[in-house]
Amino acid sequence: MRIEEVSSTTKTQRVATHTHIKGLGLQDNGTALPMSAGFVGQEQAREACGVVVDMIRQKKMAGRALLLTGAPGTGKTALALGIAQELGTKASSCVCRAVLSAPASRWQQALGTNWEFIMR
Repeated sequence: MRIEEVSSTTKTQRVATHTHIKGLGLQDNGTALPMSAGFVGQEQAREACGVVVDMIRQKKMAGRALLLTGAPGTGKTALALGIAQELGTKASSCVCRAVLSAPASRWQQALGTNWEFIMR
């Protein structure tokens, strides 16, 4: 038996990113706590997401899809997961890096494919 054929006996476990996010960290009046639910800072963004959560709960917004835009590393994924935690739903996310820099036909096709996945 060659060494390449021997499989490892150690268990592998995948740890997902943003597992520390437990919600948006908002008070009952909708203001963000400086450090809560896995977030540090981003008070204005969390409060804005809290408005979205309230609108979804009040059935003023369908809540099937939400597009967050911004520069890399600004917390879009963490905010999306915080919203999902607040609503008690599983979240699926689609990262569309550099899609909009492609010709219109290509990003429309990519968005259409991802939109079909999200709406399932």
